[in-house]
Amino acid sequence: MHFYSLDKLEEVQQNEFIKAAIDYVGAGVVISDPQQEDNPIIYVNKGFEELTGYQADEVLGYNCRFLQGKDTDNKEVKSIREGVENFRIVQVEILNYKKNHTPFWNELQIYPVHISHMGQTFFVGVQQDVTQRREAESLVGHYSSEVKRLSTPIVPIEDNISVLPLIGTVDEDRLQEMLDTVGRHVQEEKEDYLILDLSSVYTFDENIHMGIYQLNQLLNIMGTTLLLTGVKPNFAMQSTPYADFSELSLRTYSSVKQALQHIRKG
Repeated sequence: MHFYSLDKLEEVQQNEFIKAAIDYVGAGVVISDPQQEDNPIIYVNKGFEELTGYQADEVLGYNCRFLQGKDTDNKEVKSIREGVENFRIVQVEILNYKKNHTPFWNELQIYPVHISHMGQTFFVGVQQDVTQRREAESLVGHYSSEVKRLSTPIVPIEDNISVLPLIGTVDEDRLQEMLDTVGRHVQEEKEDYLILDLSSVYTFDENIHMGIYQLNQLLNIMGTTLLLTGVKPNFAMQSTPYADFSELSLRTYSSVKQALQHIRKG
């Protein structure tokens, strides 16, 4: 039978309360002891067991690196190691692996906690599975790239001639996407003419001006002639503050059909 003084009993009860509270937080919690060799785990809560599939008796006494795997980013591992070595707070998102080898994105926060009456610092690691958020962000990035790609469709219509119909607004990101896409296409196809059709653009602004200007420069270097089609009277009036197309040695036509007729006549 164990006998405790009143103070000791209160301390034990307090420790049990803290342990129970940590067990029910919605995250994995790990405590490690840097004064022992290889900074081993000395405590895990139930959240860690549920998150990783490892039971406490399987991991106590081991360093947390067993959660790492073949696709874990070494830069994040280095960030953790340097933070621990210098007793700094660490916050990373790192690819870890569960006991059944399933990968998951771990939002890991490590805090050095000094216990004054013990004269010792421990590390408390808080872990959250953020795999669904990371996957959602990846999908958003993929769909965003696809939308940009599809908003710059280059349509081959005859040997050595393609049309790029410009639709909607042009911002800096779309401008760069357009230049990259055209550059790759012309380099692969070795085309003589690229027709930039503006019939679906109703507002001329600085981004469109820069797009035409930079596209013309790029194609000149690559030996391809840029032609403009679909330039409406109101569109031409709006373009006046920015540039005169004739100064760029650009030929303009009312329609793609008219441009093709001019090309065929040679």
